[in-house]
Amino acid sequence: MRVLVTGANGHIGAHVVRALLDEGHEVRAFMRKSSNQQGLEGLSIEPVYGDVMDPASLEQAVEGCEAVIHLAAVYKTIAETADEIVAPAIQGAENLYRAAQKAGVQRIVYTSSVASVGFSYDPTALRTGDDWNDDPHNPYYIAKTRSEQAAQRLARETGIHTVVICPAIVLGPLDYRITPSNQLVMDWLNGVGQTYEGGLNLVDVRDVARAHVAALQVGENCRRYIVGGDNIRVRDIGETLARLTGYRPLHLPFNRSMTLLTARVVETFCRTFRISPPFTYDLLYEVADRYAWYDCRETYETFDFTPRGAEEVLKGSIEWLLSQGKIRPRRAQSIQAKLHLT
Repeated sequence: MRVLVTGANGHIGAHVVRALLDEGHEVRAFMRKSSNQQGLEGLSIEPVYGDVMDPASLEQAVEGCEAVIHLAAVYKTIAETADEIVAPAIQGAENLYRAAQKAGVQRIVYTSSVASVGFSYDPTALRTGDDWNDDPHNPYYIAKTRSEQAAQRLARETGIHTVVICPAIVLGPLDYRITPSNQLVMDWLNGVGQTYEGGLNLVDVRDVARAHVAALQVGENCRRYIVGGDNIRVRDIGETLARLTGYRPLHLPFNRSMTLLTARVVETFCRTFRISPPFTYDLLYEVADRYAWYDCRETYETFDFTPRGAEEVLKGSIEWLLSQGKIRPRRAQSIQAKLHLT
């Protein structure tokens, strides 16, 4: 079928486009004219330019398409104002659904995030697609939660069959801008980031793309499918990196209260002297001493594949960061030797 992919040039988008082409679909790639399009170079696609905040450009892009995979979003966890992230997410969803309805589109695969599912204080309580983040503080988490709620409402209003994909921490290649997810690994390997008490779920971008393409054929209407891999303690991610690379990130063994107090002090200092903070209170509020751990069995039963394990996911991220020169030269040389890379 002919599929419109919004945000086609992004980290996930570049892999979704490849997966669609591999399955024989025609791809119309929607993106800003000024965007970095390295991830799409050499691919047989139909590029169309516009912005999800511009309804007319969306209407033109979606005409003649049978389905839409909606990936376009602002992905950053530190912003001057929440509206910088929230407004495009919500209005973009509204514009997309109205354009798709006008064009007669029957199916939308909507990309959300585990940010809308939320984290738990209890490592034994795995969250599922039935859970919602009922206490988001960080602008990105607010945006993902509210925009997905808007999409769910719009899906019912328009009658467009919508399958929601909620990826966990997405790592891996073709991330030319270096998203906050791969930046976690980059900072840990460069010695400027620290692991902390809590847990994450790591997934390879190629598995996320595979789920998106499968969702064109299967998946319940308005059902949320979490696409994750292994649930792993953040401290254990550091240990895995140490084993793979020889570099162990510093671990901060603080409890939640102490971590949040530290974040408040650091953020106040940085804003006083007008420098960009390494982290913010609202971001650490989401993750400190909490567990982004999920039960993904329904997802992989529905889409019929098994995701890569955490070590393989981390290797993919490391190799990409090395290829892009994002690791300090002396460390990069040592890591390449340890991983037997040329």
